Amino acid sequence: MPNRRINVILLAAVALGAPLAHAGLRIVASVPGSDIDVPAAGAADSAVFSGVADPIAGFGVSGGFTAPVADQINGLYPWSTDFGITVTAPGGASASSPSPWFGDLTFADYPVDDAFGGLGGVDGNGTWQLVFDSGVVPPFVAGLREVTYHLLADAPDVVYQYADNTGQGHSWNRPFFIAVVSGLGPVDYHALEFTVDVSGLYSFESVLATGGDHFTFLYRGGFDDTQPLANLADYGMGNGFSPFDVPRGTSRFDQLLFAGETYVWVTSQWSAFSPTADFDNIITGPGTVTPATGACSPADVAEPMGVLDLADVQAFIAAFVAGDPLADIAAPTGVLDLADVQAFIGAFAAGCP
Repeated sequence: MPNRRINVILLAAVALGAPLAHAGLRIVASVPGSDIDVPAAGAADSAVFSGVADPIAGFGVSGGFTAPVADQINGLYPWSTDFGITVTAPGGASASSPSPWFGDLTFADYPVDDAFGGLGGVDGNGTWQLVFDSGVVPPFVAGLREVTYHLLADAPDVVYQYADNTGQGHSWNRPFFIAVVSGLGPVDYHALEFTVDVSGLYSFESVLATGGDHFTFLYRGGFDDTQPLANLADYGMGNGFSPFDVPRGTSRFDQLLFAGETYVWVTSQWSAFSPTADFDNIITGPGTVTPATGACSPADVAEPMGVLDLADVQAFIAAFVAGDPLADIAAPTGVLDLADVQAFIGAFAAGCP
């Protein structure tokens, strides 16, 4: 399988096809909120911010979506895609979350780290008024738990792009939405472990070259393919049925990411009956995406998956020829030379612990 790994980091305006929503918003202030239940009639809350120096362009929420009263018979209400919020800044400017905002199609508890723009650079100091809408019919009730509210300011877009293939020689039974595991596996997957250096809103887009079905999944704090629901933070459907109105073969979602956290973005084959396929993935946000290296050994450069194989050899050669710092594994010294080649050969020969 040819390795088509490409790493591209670009600043500011970048033409990459369809625009990615809400990128380039960084968190500048956060305050804790209260648990809140949201019936069909809606609910209200407030949040007080102080010491905010930056003009505020967006608002975010972290916590957990839940359904204290759910449609247990038909499984129709409430979904997190029914949930919305309108915020009013201390000066009177207001903005509403897009519809849908969250992306899960079950009423299971769902991690929430999301935000939206539209505030245009307002003063964030003072009391913010929050109005919640569950979008469901009585008697069903939605809710948020362990809530934190965030103010976001504009930042230049940073784009991280890579291309590869779902056929990596390892497989799993992928999640199906947030609550259950698919029965269409085991299937192959590709995993990118990474960190970001700026907390803020990031957009994820994955395009399958064949235009066929696939899923992508974002994990926070660790990834274990034997426990596919553990640490699952968000996902994007690439089968043409995404709530975010994206075409078949494209998986797209937004997520608040936090500096210092470890994330894993998994691009998964759809089913055991579908072929592995090439894909192009893009992460756009206010900070630099840094892939993990050395999870297995310094020679584990293709993917930090704990396996040394031909993909690592191809990735090292391509990086060395291109002058990519990915191949600078000898010290690192900032210079690619024979020492890096020798270090790679020695590490590869030693294998993984």
